[in-house]
Amino acid sequence: MSKTYRVGYSYRDLTSTKEESGDEFLKWLSQPGVGRSGPNTIGATGGIRPKKYINNNLKLPKGFEGVPSLLVITTSNISQQYHNPWEDFVDYNTGQIIYWGDAKYDEKSRSKKYKDFKGNRVLLLINELLLTQDRKFLPPILHFSRNKRGYVQFSGLCVLERIETAWFEDKGRPITNLRCILSILDLEECPVSWLHSRALAGKADEIDRESPGVWKEYLNGTTKKLFVWSSKMRSTSEQLPPAQSNEARILEEIASLGAKKFEKFCSVVLQELAGKTNVQHRIKETRYVKDGGFDFYGRLIFPDPLQYEIEFKGEAKKYGERSGVKPKDISRLVARLQRGEYGIFITTSYYTQSAQEEVLKDGYPVRLFSGGDIVNLLKTIGKVSNGSINKEWLSRISNQN
Repeated sequence: MSKTYRVGYSYRDLTSTKEESGDEFLKWLSQPGVGRSGPNTIGATGGIRPKKYINNNLKLPKGFEGVPSLLVITTSNISQQYHNPWEDFVDYNTGQIIYWGDAKYDEKSRSKKYKDFKGNRVLLLINELLLTQDRKFLPPILHFSRNKRGYVQFSGLCVLERIETAWFEDKGRPITNLRCILSILDLEECPVSWLHSRALAGKADEIDRESPGVWKEYLNGTTKKLFVWSSKMRSTSEQLPPAQSNEARILEEIASLGAKKFEKFCSVVLQELAGKTNVQHRIKETRYVKDGGFDFYGRLIFPDPLQYEIEFKGEAKKYGERSGVKPKDISRLVARLQRGEYGIFITTSYYTQSAQEEVLKDGYPVRLFSGGDIVNLLKTIGKVSNGSINKEWLSRISNQN
């Protein structure tokens, strides 16, 4: 039976052990007949792991001899041995992954720059190749998340869209790092045999001889992104962080806020999110009593040349993780929307299948944010570091009138 990585499925990872039998991560990705730690295999440590081409006859473009045949990147959502100051996130609603490079504060070499880190050098080389507009030698990128010890979950086959440099704080010190924007391609199953075939290619026209159709489309200039759950409903597990993960603990902190403070929290998050895109905004909470059936409202004003305004009303509901938002809750907000207005529903819990179906089937102009989405929003506005929410910022919100 051929091996494949399926989006959303978990695979056994025995990296931290000496066992190879039963490993579905590094063992699968290593070339057949070569052990996990042998030559021409995937590295056993680090979040950014390139796999080199094996055939010495292959001529890579001048200056790009170090481009790998494959790049594996991982995001850990559990406590780990290595210090990790940044926060990645996967958004299936947009088919996008925000992935940080491997720069961090180096006590031994304080002068070390973000370009000096091994993983970042690989990412920058791939980005330089992307800028040449020649996609033929661009490597497929496989993203995995560690949500449970001993396993990795496959997020999808990805391509690099662009790289940005950004500041973040590590151990109280400002550090520059790479912020990579990746697109998840519309491929449910990624064949492992294709990945091995690429590494063995001896000529340029042999590299993608076994590639799936969506990859061939990408090479021809069309990026067909994965939208698994933009037109389908999400399960409870897809809407909430994994149990006992850093994200789950962050969500618990948010859920511990009082009802009125949670409404304030939602309003501030949306304000800061709008501020990051330089869109003018006016977002306010309603009064706690007689709020008209919604908890906050606002307007987004797009500058010239658009000069377009979007008005919206929002509902913020603190529910336990076992209490899903039902159709009647959504209907209450929809009933308050005027012509041309949009709705935003934010909950610390999840949305039932029937609630999602009602929004999708009837085409309601309502965006549903679950507990897991809240954590992703916090990461987007930079309020999560080292797996924890910025408590000073949260406290400041809680104390506002």
